[in-house]
Amino acid sequence: MSEKNLQVVPFTQEDIPAAVELTVDAWSEALQSWDQDIARVVCEYSVRYEYQNPSLALKVVAGTEMKGFIFASNASGNPAADEWYSVARKRFTGEEQNDILDMVLSSSHSNEDMVARKMGRGDAMLTFFLSAQKGCGSLLLPAMSNLLKSQGYENMLLWTDITCNHTYYPRHGFELVDEKAFSKYDNEEPFVVYVYKKRI
Repeated sequence: MSEKNLQVVPFTQEDIPAAVELTVDAWSEALQSWDQDIARVVCEYSVRYEYQNPSLALKVVAGTEMKGFIFASNASGNPAADEWYSVARKRFTGEEQNDILDMVLSSSHSNEDMVARKMGRGDAMLTFFLSAQKGCGSLLLPAMSNLLKSQGYENMLLWTDITCNHTYYPRHGFELVDEKAFSKYDNEEPFVVYVYKKRI
C-alpha cells in the first residue's frame, strides 16, 4: 500500500483498543520472554499512559484500519492511566509478575522525567510514536510537527531506548540531548534510554 492511500486524522479515545493491538504486535519480540497476559497489560498501560492530551494525538489510517499513531503533551504523567494500571494488576499474584509490573510503572515515570528535565517554555514531549507500516512515520512526524507549531510550540522532545529504532531520530533532524544506561534488566549489555530534541 502506497503513502497516497494513507491518511492522517485525529486519534480519539475510541481508538485505544486498536492502538493496543498495534503495540502488542510491534513489541511482541521485545516482550516475548514475559507472560502473554502481563505483556498485554503493559502494552495497554503504555498506550493509556502516553495518551495525555487528546488535542495532540494523531493516527494514520488506510481506509478504517489504523496503521500508526503519535501522541504529544506539554507535561508528563497520567493519573487516570496509573489508576487503570493499579486495577488491572490486581489479577496478578506472582512475585515475578509484580516485579515486572513495578518495573514498567517506574520506568514509564522515570523516562518521562528525563525528558521533562530537558523541557523549557515552548517545548512539547512526544509521548508515543508507533508506525506499523512503512511510510507511516514520514506522515505522522511532520503532521505532529505542524500541529505543535500551530499551537505555538517551538521544540519537540522524546525518549526512546535500545529496543526501539532509536537511530531513526538523528536521521530525521533530532539531536541527542541526554542518555542513561540502566543495569536493571537481565541483559548482558546495559539498557540505554535516549532523549532527543528537534526544533519545529
